[in-house]
Amino acid sequence: MWSTAMTLKSTLIGHAAALKMRDLPPVESYAEGDMPDSIRVACASDTGDLLDGHFGRAERFLIYQVSAQEDRLIEVRVPEDAHAEDKTAYRVGLIGDCQILYVASIGGPAAAQVIRANIHPIKDTQGGPARERIIALRQVLASKVPPWLAKIMGRPPEERIRFGPQECEP
Repeated sequence: MWSTAMTLKSTLIGHAAALKMRDLPPVESYAEGDMPDSIRVACASDTGDLLDGHFGRAERFLIYQVSAQEDRLIEVRVPEDAHAEDKTAYRVGLIGDCQILYVASIGGPAAAQVIRANIHPIKDTQGGPARERIIALRQVLASKVPPWLAKIMGRPPEERIRFGPQECEP
């Protein structure tokens, strides 16, 4: 009886996970260099393509490659950290090739580890479709990129200066 109940529970959990994954947009192919001047972005998600995940408990990370001209969902990474000694370090490693992380929430110590890995966390408590955040990021990339983002993109310091030297009035 117990094993039948556990099998049923496992089957139901599997179906629920499959339904959640089914709501994802299609993953597109990407090879390094396909999108010049692009950055890699992770979005913590629990439901379909929504930005609604807490960093330490998110069921998946939607990985986007984003430039001013286009964006692609290039991968869905599912944490398998049940047996990890340090779950935060495992998750940071899972998204270690990303420059930006969008999350609904993240704890202070986890945010510090993310920052130490040179990933810029952006907390968005409102949540919503991850795609909307990606489109907004594309618009920023198409305009005058703020210094913090230019630094993430590897632009030299002279390109990150927003203001010229001030002239003194006589």
